[in-house]
Amino acid sequence: MAQGYRQGAEAGLDLEAWRRLVDGFHEAVVVLDPEGVARVANPLAAVMFPQVSVGRPATVEGRSQDLGGGWTAWYRGVEDFLDHAYRRLSTLTDRAEALRNVVELAPAPHAVVIVPGGRGRLEWWRRGADGDVTASRTTKQAASTTPGLPAVLDGTTPTLEITRLGDGAWGGATGAGTAVPLADGGALVCFGGPHDGDLLRRYAERASAALDVSTRFSDQERTVEALRANLLPSPLPTIAGVRLARVYEPAHRRALVGGDFYDVHPREDGSAAFVLGDVAGNGLEAAVHSGRVRQSLHALLVVEQRPAQLLNLLNAALRAAGSRLFTTLVVGNLVPVQAGGLRVSLSAGGHPAPLVLRSSGRVDEVAVHGGIVGVLPEVRFHQTTVTLGPGETLLLYSDGLTEARAHGDRQNLFGDTRLKAALAECAGLPAEAVAEHVRRVVFKWLGSTEHDDLTMLVVQAEQ
Repeated sequence: MAQGYRQGAEAGLDLEAWRRLVDGFHEAVVVLDPEGVARVANPLAAVMFPQVSVGRPATVEGRSQDLGGGWTAWYRGVEDFLDHAYRRLSTLTDRAEALRNVVELAPAPHAVVIVPGGRGRLEWWRRGADGDVTASRTTKQAASTTPGLPAVLDGTTPTLEITRLGDGAWGGATGAGTAVPLADGGALVCFGGPHDGDLLRRYAERASAALDVSTRFSDQERTVEALRANLLPSPLPTIAGVRLARVYEPAHRRALVGGDFYDVHPREDGSAAFVLGDVAGNGLEAAVHSGRVRQSLHALLVVEQRPAQLLNLLNAALRAAGSRLFTTLVVGNLVPVQAGGLRVSLSAGGHPAPLVLRSSGRVDEVAVHGGIVGVLPEVRFHQTTVTLGPGETLLLYSDGLTEARAHGDRQNLFGDTRLKAALAECAGLPAEAVAEHVRRVVFKWLGSTEHDDLTMLVVQAEQ
């Protein structure tokens, strides 16, 4: 092209002649000089390369041809354009990102996408000459001030030439526009360049499919987030005379929830109830059941505070609700002692025995026994009481710790002995440091291998 331009100039041709030459092409054509500046663009280029402005640097996607001397011609046909748009739009799962891309890719220098925004409002997404995409909201009545636009939004008019804009959020659009429907009460309106109604409708079909998928996915994500918020453990409360810490590592980290759970419920008298449990399995089903167990316990604590009796009531409640997953757990009460330390009463249902780290560094196992919860009609639960002196620590944990498999030998479990040794190394450490040390030791054992839900609750008497 560079050589051709120089030769053409000598023959009396100029850039205007080259523009007239490519204007008759049935493809969009953009010619870039050696510095990447757009020097020639035919009318279809304004539609299919809307980001390109003659006289400005441009980045172009499409088929290219080296014209020599550093000049390059870029081409894009209608099918190329639609295929490119489909490939880009079909990968999007976020509604806002999909809307942004629909506007960015729309075949026009200035494009506006109008979609329902909920609560009787409309969202207006628009791309101006500077390429920036902005969004705003209006009432639905704003669309009615543009003659014929409501009929496009409800799908009864397939194509509309807009000559009077009305009060919508058009973002500086001028001149006539062409509107075509989008699915579910939306519309695409394009300004500037040649308006090919068939091209706009075909593009709108692909955009509608992408918006439908992304909207469904976004709605599903919001539903999952709302459900997940109720399944996630609550933040640990502040209790006078007590230091609390926890570790919560679900097996499915992307889901953020699992079958393990813990809760601490402070009371007005300064005491508190606590629980750490493990529902059979992991993942979403186990997380839903753990949420059911937590809610049941929360309600039962209103009428019963004694740990063993509380487990009996919980067992009956879960069986009455048709529970199919068994649960192991430790429940208890902690009461700060006026002279310092804590008095802790405990009961367990099929759960690993809690451990106590004494100030001397000795680790004691709390002997508390009981059957699994939520399956059998006749289950016995025992209760015991332990006293924690100032600085002493009670560790509750799920079997994901002791059954953690070594990264180099999947048959080798972390086990009770290693857990007690890791806890003994924490003598004199505050609750948060105890939790972090034990976690670090277990994950060093695991390496990068998969693991079950891992949960710890550290209860420490303040010094």
